[in-house]
Amino acid sequence: MEERYEIRGKLGQGGLGAVYRAYDRALKREVAVKRIISGDDEEHREEATKQMEKETGALAALQHPNIVTIYDVGSDEDGPFVVMELLTGQTLDAIVEKAPLTWPDFRELVLQIQEALIAAQDLALIHRDLKPSNIMVNWLPSGRFQAKVVDFGLAKFSPKASLQTVDHHDSIFGSIYFMAPEQFERGEVDSRLDMYSIGCVYYFTLTGRSPFEGDTALQVMASHLEHRVIPLNQVRPDLPKWACDWVMWHINRYPVERPENARETLKSFIQLDVPPSQTITQPIVPAGPRPARPRMAGAPPPRPAPVPTAVTLEQPVKAHTAPQPLAPPDGAPPSLHTTTQPVSVVADTGPPPPDIPPVQNPNVPQAPLHVPGRVFAPQSTYQVPVRKKKTSEAKRNFLAVLGGLFFLVVLYFVVTYFSK
Repeated sequence: MEERYEIRGKLGQGGLGAVYRAYDRALKREVAVKRIISGDDEEHREEATKQMEKETGALAALQHPNIVTIYDVGSDEDGPFVVMELLTGQTLDAIVEKAPLTWPDFRELVLQIQEALIAAQDLALIHRDLKPSNIMVNWLPSGRFQAKVVDFGLAKFSPKASLQTVDHHDSIFGSIYFMAPEQFERGEVDSRLDMYSIGCVYYFTLTGRSPFEGDTALQVMASHLEHRVIPLNQVRPDLPKWACDWVMWHINRYPVERPENARETLKSFIQLDVPPSQTITQPIVPAGPRPARPRMAGAPPPRPAPVPTAVTLEQPVKAHTAPQPLAPPDGAPPSLHTTTQPVSVVADTGPPPPDIPPVQNPNVPQAPLHVPGRVFAPQSTYQVPVRKKKTSEAKRNFLAVLGGLFFLVVLYFVVTYFSK
């Protein structure tokens, strides 16, 4: 490894490994290298190595702009390592620590994260550890932010529902604040587990607090299992009601009451996200209980969902900090995707044709020009004025001479007639 990758510093450390900033001498670029933490516990090292191999396989199968890209894998005297793209942004929890997201930023985040989850689920991949610290936010040169899902170390290919995996210490993987109840119960898991976790992440990004809280791990676990959660619209009444219901749809207590997968939730979000002037005939997220989905073979009968605690409050619960829009880091050029004033589309029609000045005829209704691939505003339409025909001077002289001759002929006949 040392022959190709030059380690330049430590970026972070988790339960299974550490991440370092490195320089790829062959391709002349900076990368991130993740390797297993060395330790005396051989059993722990073997388990961590298996997790690293699982992460490598999961990442290698995914090629998506919103998922971290893997470049290389290998092993040396210090153990296995994986080389990934270097992400220089911030984790989502670090961003929300300053302030919750505004509605426009949240909307953009949802569209990107759901695309990533659809790509993973199309490969029957369950992340199983979705949390704010596993979502990185980077800034593109244009000033637009790009979200990336990272750390698939706990992911698992699972075309069918499977029992929740535990490690050799009989502990459950993942962050307790964003884990689905079936992970605590060690029941069957499928893509709806990730739907629950990402719903908790969305709730966190909009409020700055986890939907299920407690002073101890046991209290947090009980909050999940008893479904003690404050509805999002009571914490953020400024958000569209449908958006709050959409987030709460993800964190229903039982999987049968949640969305089936990320594709279904993104379709729902797009169909519901319409201007207020338009009407939605068939909302995707109904106000009442959702109809029961087909149950898995051998699964126990669905239990009635518990009534959430503290649904009605005397005073609204506020987020910890007022929402703030995301902005590029200090020193970066202004974002091209942020405008303070609405931008009006003006047609680029070029100079007007000769002798056809642009006019606004009140008697003729104005209509935009229709050219494939271009948008034209009504004020850019040219109206051809009605013009009177001009008579040339030579023609006028000819008519005058002809009229004089006609007068003389008539006068001749009149004089001849009276002289007889």
